Formats: sequence, C-alpha cells, structure tokens
Amino acid sequence: MAKDDNHLSEQYITFTIGEEDYAISIINVEEIVKVSNLIKVPKSFEYFVGLMDIRGKVVNMIDLSKKIMNKKAGESTLNRAIIVKIHGKSIGIIVDKVSHVVRFTESQIDPPPPSVKGISSRYIIGVAKKENRFVIIMDIEKILSVEELAEFTDYR
Repeated sequence: MAKDDNHLSEQYITFTIGEEDYAISIINVEEIVKVSNLIKVPKSFEYFVGLMDIRGKVVNMIDLSKKIMNKKAGESTLNRAIIVKIHGKSIGIIVDKVSHVVRFTESQIDPPPPSVKGISSRYIIGVAKKENRFVIIMDIEKILSVEELAEFTDYR
C-alpha cells in the first residue's frame, strides 16, 4: 500500500449527543476524561460550562450539545469530555457518551446533505453509516469560530 493511504482510511472517535451519533478525527483527540469539579466562569457563553483541572492543566470546557443544538441549561448530562487540540489549544468538549474508535474510508463518507446550511455547514464534513445508524462526521477545529477561540484562550 502507498504511504498516502492514511488519508483514505482515517480513524474517528464516535460519541453521542442525545439520540445522534457523531465522530471526530482521532488526530485531534488528546484524551477522554470524566467531567468533575467544573469551575464556573460568570458572564460567559451559554455553551462554555467552565474550567477543569486536568493533571495540573486548566482546560476550557464547552458543552457540545449547547453549542451545536442550542440546548438550554440543565438539559445536558455533563458526563464525559473529549479533550481535543484546536489551533494549538486544549479544549474539552462535553458529550453524553463516548463510544469507540471506528475507521471510515473516504468512500464511506457522504457529503453533508443540502439541508445542512448556515453555521453547521462550517463544521459538518459528512455523514457515514455504521451498524444501520448514521454518524455525523465533524471537523472539530471548526466548531468554534476564530473569535470564540480567542475569547476562550486569551484570558490567561
């Protein structure tokens, strides 16, 4: 096999928010942690749920269900977080459940449907199928705008 075959068969970590299955490239994932001891930050974005100490490192935590589905406070479980690297910064994305690592080839990922418009079209790469369920493939680096990312990380 050619060395470029890595691009054709990429590994993704799958997770659930509500009833929907999502996946992000494992390349962006640093670790998966249980959410605990969140430090709330007043007057912040609705989806920014606070800071968490992960082995001595302060990590910004966002509730992905609030960010992408506009859920209201109290609707999320705040159970597991996937720590990802976005533009060189560690960010925790809180999800309902982390499933497992899967491999999708380029041919298994269909482009996003035309109904995906606006802001969500920025971070939805496509849709794959696994065990008769659809998995929405996300580009986690585009989940936050440059302005939002700056807002999170420039406070230090």
